[in-house]
Amino acid sequence: MKTAVICFSALGDIAYTLPFLRALAPRPVIITTAIGRELLQDEFDEFLILKSKRPADTVTLITQIRHHRLDVLMDLQNNDRSWIIDSLSGAKQKFTNKGMSRGVPNYNNMMRILEPTGQLGELDTHFEPKPREYIVLNTGSSEKWKSKRLPDYKWQEFARLLLERYNLPFVLTGSPDEANYVTALTKKLSGETRNIAGKTSLQELKGIVDGAFLTISTDSAAMHLSAAMKTPTIGLFGATNWIRSAPLGPWATVLYDRTVYPNGLPPIPNRTESGSYYKQIDLNLGLERLATFLS
Repeated sequence: MKTAVICFSALGDIAYTLPFLRALAPRPVIITTAIGRELLQDEFDEFLILKSKRPADTVTLITQIRHHRLDVLMDLQNNDRSWIIDSLSGAKQKFTNKGMSRGVPNYNNMMRILEPTGQLGELDTHFEPKPREYIVLNTGSSEKWKSKRLPDYKWQEFARLLLERYNLPFVLTGSPDEANYVTALTKKLSGETRNIAGKTSLQELKGIVDGAFLTISTDSAAMHLSAAMKTPTIGLFGATNWIRSAPLGPWATVLYDRTVYPNGLPPIPNRTESGSYYKQIDLNLGLERLATFLS
């Protein structure tokens, strides 16, 4: 049986799908972007690449898909472009999530698409303790999403607490466009720090979060990738929806400012303007929830 999965969204969305992709049998062809292939190439063998958003490249991709004579096409993208690809793919069976509310958890979306295929096995929830070598702090976000960045004093507070509790060095990660911000912040933190923002490939970043004892991260691709590698992960939220975008796995949790959101409901829509969303986040709560995985 020939199967394929469409997942060419933002990098964080692709990282989130990793546990689901691993649980599919038979192994699917991955229909993604060049950056998606870079992230997944160590785990999957066959890719079809959407080179750009230009209509001509979409037509080329559809032609390649049709040549594969797919039995099953699973669409984890669920936008106008992917629906066009679905309809013209020639696949015998197509599974999508068209029409479902965007406000529900991503987990629900994945299960609604993949369970009916009969190809989704159990997600891997086996956990092995990580080596006590370093803690990843993923502090940044893109220029568009500066609203996801915590005040510097919160990272200073977190660093002091983590040093007192675990006495491990910090590795600060980020993309090239976050490098200046991360560099400035690194100088303000206590303890031994290593700033690799903008200096790693996706495969290198994957290895770094895989080897971490703990990851503390803003709502980002690094957060989802860390959770996908079964590293204890605390996602920090304020401007975006933690119900929809929480990192996956029992070794992952989210924190938000309960004085800003006393009813536990996230902002809808997400907020792109910077604001006081993070002042009262208590990292101790996250560490307590993950105590089993950090012992």
